[in-house]
Amino acid sequence: MRIFRPFAVILLGLLAGCGGFDTQIPLPDTATSLRLRPLVSSIEVRDMSLPRYADADEIVLLNEDGGLETLSGNLWADTPSRASTYALADALGTITGARVAAEPWPFTDSPAAQVQVRVSQMHGDASGVFRLKGQYAISPVASGLADRSGQFDITTPLTGDTPRAVAQAQSRAITELAETIARRIAR
Repeated sequence: MRIFRPFAVILLGLLAGCGGFDTQIPLPDTATSLRLRPLVSSIEVRDMSLPRYADADEIVLLNEDGGLETLSGNLWADTPSRASTYALADALGTITGARVAAEPWPFTDSPAAQVQVRVSQMHGDASGVFRLKGQYAISPVASGLADRSGQFDITTPLTGDTPRAVAQAQSRAITELAETIARRIAR
């Protein structure tokens, strides 16, 4: 049995040297100083709908020819739709002070409103810009709030073509989206 242990150690060392292990990049927190008083006391954020390329494990950039390229050896640390949904919920909670949670709603009482976001574009590009484009809908659940909707086309600076730069720009764009949505439900 002891004869196989050194072989296993050598094999693991060779596998590690072959680049079989990817770096995982989390979506960082982004602070916002915006504070608004909402018309509702609680908000459920539905799972964000992302384009297939944006919901993949690989981090992508739009190249000069308009094609999407993966940043090899780097993966998102969480599924992009889940991470984006939680980032949006956290930012909405910070801005509004309301009880905000991602679906499924974890509380006994129903939320006063739901927010649904459908993203059509979410990527950085060769010109140094990160783009988040799509539409949102705010609907009442247990409140008298009227339906509200809108479109967004948010661009934030992309400080480089690294995975960390993409993650920071994406986080800033989601925070800006939260500010936009919060203004639609503010008093």
